[in-house]
Amino acid sequence: MKAPRASKLVFSFADCALKERLSARLCASYGRWLGGFRTLEIRRGKARSGFEVVAFGGAAGSGVNGRAVLAARDIVSPVSFNKYALNLAALEVTALGALENAAAAGKILLFDELGPMAMMSEKFSARAVQLLFSPAPCLVFYRRGAAVFEDVFSKLGDTALLELTEPAWAEAVAAAEAWLDLLAGGMWSDKK
Repeated sequence: MKAPRASKLVFSFADCALKERLSARLCASYGRWLGGFRTLEIRRGKARSGFEVVAFGGAAGSGVNGRAVLAARDIVSPVSFNKYALNLAALEVTALGALENAAAAGKILLFDELGPMAMMSEKFSARAVQLLFSPAPCLVFYRRGAAVFEDVFSKLGDTALLELTEPAWAEAVAAAEAWLDLLAGGMWSDKK
């Protein structure tokens, strides 16, 4: 597959497990060139009990805590979304710190994921928008139906938008790998 010619590769998704599968695959194969954060489900048995943010690709000794609970039923917070209380420090310290470190290191910025919970933090949202509109290459996952993000990404220049669905799995993997191969090849040759 031909690599998307864009500095931003954006996936919309509805299936969280499918998003986590693709993100994990890309992080395992391209982790050296990626930096930012992942959002993972917290499960107790078969039931989802919340979400955690995991810093990815940060520099050792960067001061960024590696993991933080973002949302859960069993935490207390003045901020909530649906049935979950939110820990905004997970976004403002862990996720944003990891993005800042990645940007400073010249890595491809990983935003996994942007959705309604991320919008609850003004500090995180403002800086995320600045980074998304910067020249830095970005790999982004956002929840389909989040009208704010759909509108922004449709207007953002130099952006390839792909829908992540089970029937389009092979196409999504091929596009992401071709895009990352192209960028990583350039990053590797720049550091020689």
